[in-house]
Amino acid sequence: MTTTRGVGVLLGLFVAVSFAPAQVKYPPLPEKVDVRLRYRIRADREERVRQFRTLEANLKRLGFERKRQAEDDLDILDPTAERFEGSIPSKNVFALLDDPRVKTVLFQPTDFKAPDDPTQPVSLRIRIATGYLSADQQRLHGQVVAQLIRLGFREAIGYDTAGYTLVRGDLPFTNLFRLLKDLRDEPAGWFAVDTPAAELPTPLRGTVPIRAVEVLAGADLNFLPLQPLPPDREKFTPGVRAVLDDTAAAAKPLRVEIVTEQPPDVLAIDLVRARLRSSYSRQVLNPATQQSELYFATLEGVVGNVLTIDFPLATDVVAFATEPGVVYVRLPRAAVETVGPLAVSPAAVSSAGEVLAATRVGALHALGYRGRGTKIVVIGTEFPGLGRWLGVRYLGTDPTAAVAYIDLTAEFSRDLLPAPPAASGGSGTAAARAAHLAAPDASLVLVRVDPAAFHQVFTVGRYARGEVGYSTAIQSRVAELAVRTEELRRQNAAAVAEYRAAFANLNDDDRSRQRRLDAVKALDALLAAETALTGASARLTALQNSLRALAGCSVLVNTLVWEAGFPLDGLSELNRLIDLGFASDAVTSVRTRSATRPRPAPRPLWVQASSPSAGSVWGGSYVDADGNGAMEFASGSVPARPDEWTRELNFLATRAADGTVSPALTAATKIRLTVQWRETHDPTAYGGADAIFPLTIRVFKQLDPEGKTRASDELREVARPVGGPYRLVSTPTYAVYEQIVEFAVPEDGRYCVRVEGRSVFDPRLPALRRATELQPRLFAEFVGAGSEAGRPVFASFAPRTAGVGIPGDAKASITVGATDAPLGTATTGLTGGGPGVELLTKPDLLADGRVGDDKTGGSGVAAGFAGGALAALVGSGAPTAEIIRATGLRIGGPVAIPEWWLRAVRPLPAR
Repeated sequence: MTTTRGVGVLLGLFVAVSFAPAQVKYPPLPEKVDVRLRYRIRADREERVRQFRTLEANLKRLGFERKRQAEDDLDILDPTAERFEGSIPSKNVFALLDDPRVKTVLFQPTDFKAPDDPTQPVSLRIRIATGYLSADQQRLHGQVVAQLIRLGFREAIGYDTAGYTLVRGDLPFTNLFRLLKDLRDEPAGWFAVDTPAAELPTPLRGTVPIRAVEVLAGADLNFLPLQPLPPDREKFTPGVRAVLDDTAAAAKPLRVEIVTEQPPDVLAIDLVRARLRSSYSRQVLNPATQQSELYFATLEGVVGNVLTIDFPLATDVVAFATEPGVVYVRLPRAAVETVGPLAVSPAAVSSAGEVLAATRVGALHALGYRGRGTKIVVIGTEFPGLGRWLGVRYLGTDPTAAVAYIDLTAEFSRDLLPAPPAASGGSGTAAARAAHLAAPDASLVLVRVDPAAFHQVFTVGRYARGEVGYSTAIQSRVAELAVRTEELRRQNAAAVAEYRAAFANLNDDDRSRQRRLDAVKALDALLAAETALTGASARLTALQNSLRALAGCSVLVNTLVWEAGFPLDGLSELNRLIDLGFASDAVTSVRTRSATRPRPAPRPLWVQASSPSAGSVWGGSYVDADGNGAMEFASGSVPARPDEWTRELNFLATRAADGTVSPALTAATKIRLTVQWRETHDPTAYGGADAIFPLTIRVFKQLDPEGKTRASDELREVARPVGGPYRLVSTPTYAVYEQIVEFAVPEDGRYCVRVEGRSVFDPRLPALRRATELQPRLFAEFVGAGSEAGRPVFASFAPRTAGVGIPGDAKASITVGATDAPLGTATTGLTGGGPGVELLTKPDLLADGRVGDDKTGGSGVAAGFAGGALAALVGSGAPTAEIIRATGLRIGGPVAIPEWWLRAVRPLPAR
């Protein structure tokens, strides 16, 4: 009864799939197809004859032309006969199942040629029995697949199951026609089936599972195998492995980030320095002086358990990876720029006067509060066009308001020289200009950092809150200068001795003359090296002194955002620095009434640009409603996009620099996908450090998006992770992991992403089993491409509530989002504190991201203007500890000074 009832539902479904507006596009079937069918007539002789005639009549009415075989005239009387073979118009092939005697149909194009090797696979689309409740239908689907696998079947990935009524995959040709038999009896030996019918699970036990089998033309089902890594490569991310596999790159210096088991203390850091100097040193030619110098690996930065180390040769990281406590090695993770070219016409850009009037910052200026006595620090990667600023002592009416510039990229150079300007980088100048617009009398300190140096932003934060000392990189430069000084002393003694010996012999022969010339040349080279060393020492002192100017700042504006590489949800070490060292609504200054105890200086404000990566980030709960091990990117209430059929695939697209979106990826473009998640660990039940629920990313290419020659849901796998997942943080109660896949787009086309995960921890006792709740965050980026290349985006599902990035997810950071108007409320970036911090309102403030500039804009510019406005408010007497609430600004609202604050402050006398 179930089978008969399922036929009607099955046919109705296929009619809907074929003729309704379907999400999957199927190519048209040929006009006629070859068909084999299995029928069943269980009756006595006369009844069998009657039913056989009826079956023949029904088939003839549908246009079925039987292929006659020897002695097939006896089928009408043979109770064991159950096969027909012939051809039929393709439009009627599924109507064969209307006859209740027809159990299974197998059809193929009339020009289909069997492979020469019978073990070669053929591609199939299989329709199974229907008519069950959704849970039972899914269960039957899984049981059919499991039974087919025993015949050598390989199931496709990401195809449309049509409510678990379709199975897609391939099967060795030698087993193809076994599908006409009852699958419940397969596989079978000589005497009996492998699994008796009574032992089969339900609902498979009570129904004929396979109803129709369609043989497809293509048989290129492709899965990438899991590639085990050699033991000496397991701790390296794909980027590091690519460098080590490149012979030329492996012979050059390499800066990497080392993730360790635990954050090192001061003693451990000293031991690391000693180890690097003693075991990872080489004689390398200095291109500046053309002298062979001793280079040793140096520690450039430490943030929590992430150590940045510069090695003389890339191959040195192989040996260092074996050091105790090293979890994995990666290339430095670059920040996302929040200031970039505007994709709007100049007429749509707000003028400075409009912004000042709309935000009432201009009214605050009229009262005399223009940021006098405050200091604003702006962090950026590039500050083009600074010449006209740095040549002027002050910009506003306050003659003490100066503009200082610190190039922190110089601390990476052995000669303390700044890095050359990047071909395409951020424009911190636009953010600084916006800050100056809001606080024209405030002092400005512009700090250039390397976009791939997370620790440099950490260093600026430490100096800004008043800490003293030397940065990790400067300490390494001091050590290098000491070694170079000692080496020059040794070389100088040898050169002077050789000079004296050479000129003691004034003979005029060629050998004596050449010796004197060489001695003079060696002394000249040493003098040049000493001059270079003296210059480097002077630059180091100047850089260290300039960093002290960061102390006493009122507002720090950071235009850089990290989307991956460090723990999200406010768990990074930089976030901890901000939460504990900067002012916010959560951290207040210590109040004291003592006349002798000095009051602590007010804490500075950290103003952070929000993430501009809307579209390139997916974040949310890991949901696998059907339990097939694949994450659904959206709930069942979210409709699939046109021409898409499942929520388990997220299609990628390319957003150009001008904002236009193309649904295809360009060949040879290199893409990195990073998924990060946090797991809670019960130390009483699980004492390991590996991921309990590891996630993996798989990338597929859609073979025929238009469905002209094959179904649009047919995919080919092009990338999957090799190695990983990589542990970022490990504590007794939780751990943070990342999984990374990098791939070069093989050809132009549409590509999609699938995230899979299953629990791998077996607690042995059922009572110790725990449900796993994950909040993963997936980030897509181009590797090695500038902003002019645009960025990859998720075209299917990209929620805006995926978090504002690092360190904007810190509670104490005042995160600023960009709007399209001075008092607009629609942000152009991401929102929320992160997928695991759903109740934290972010961004804290909104501001115009196009302040008075028709070329650049973004959340970095908005943060600059908000930082200047907050500095002006601080100058008017607002407390930094609770500045948003104290001044009447609305959390999550625009930067608009309330009227009551303007009436409450006392105007300053004219100067």
